[in-house]
Amino acid sequence: MIDITIARQYLHGTASSRQLSSEYSISSRQIRYWTQVYSIHGINSFLPSSHSSSAGKKLQALNLMWTSGWSLSHTSAVLNLSSPGILSSWLKKYNEAGLEGLENRPIGRPLMKSQSKATPKPDDEMTLEELKEELAYLRAENAVLKKLEELKQQKRRQTKKKR
Repeated sequence: MIDITIARQYLHGTASSRQLSSEYSISSRQIRYWTQVYSIHGINSFLPSSHSSSAGKKLQALNLMWTSGWSLSHTSAVLNLSSPGILSSWLKKYNEAGLEGLENRPIGRPLMKSQSKATPKPDDEMTLEELKEELAYLRAENAVLKKLEELKQQKRRQTKKKR
């Protein structure tokens, strides 16, 4: 775990955050944050946690920060979050939408909305234009089905020839 190694080096004074930053190509701010987390949690630092499980727990984290007068960075370190950016995004969402903003959103692409198909009118209630439109649609659908059947039969003939 490179983060613990770097935090130890910084804590023991063997290198400054700038030296470590240039050596490992990591920002000195990140190194100082890792050091803060390591000094609070020791060897248990940076272990995966379920800190973002519910809106209530996110709100508790924000309340801890407000009541203690701690910075985002220090509160994140105390909570063993992977970065202060997590708490910062919770704060932004809370300020924009309140508790509702802290609710977990589904990850990934949203489901397609089902297209509502209007119940077809009886033929005698349809206008001439609607009847022509439906006729064109049915003819196209029929042509596609015929073509599929033709391709299926053509494939069967080819497999028979191969035998």
